[in-house]
Amino acid sequence: MDDDGTLLPYLFAGAATVASRWADEALRPYGVTTRQFGLLTQLQREPELSTSEIARQLGVSRQSTHEMIGQLEQAGYLRRTAGVDGRSRRIDLTPNAPHLISRMSTAVGRVERRLTADLGDHEREALRLLLRRVLARATDDEAWLPTGGVR
Repeated sequence: MDDDGTLLPYLFAGAATVASRWADEALRPYGVTTRQFGLLTQLQREPELSTSEIARQLGVSRQSTHEMIGQLEQAGYLRRTAGVDGRSRRIDLTPNAPHLISRMSTAVGRVERRLTADLGDHEREALRLLLRRVLARATDDEAWLPTGGVR
């Protein structure tokens, strides 16, 4: 808590609401939401993720994750293929998806610059690192941490 009594969960919620709203607007031309963009970028970083792992990293239920995967498959960003054991299903990006994810990242980058316009480069990177550490701890998933695993 800081001097005025504002608790961090309240600040996180407010920042998330604004960031999601602005990012959703930037992603609208691609037909995806901020959460769907998060799913695509996580799969791009870690192609072997299971549905359960994606759900945990995104902080959503497995049911929501399955729904997002179905929507992204229908939109042509993902495809499901047979897993190694023949019973499980892999989730893969389609060949066109990496190019579109790059374009989406550029749009979301503009949102980031708008949100952090009053911060210097060092402050922006410190904020990014602190948020990564909070997410790694809250989800018990070190994949949020930058390479090197600083906790």
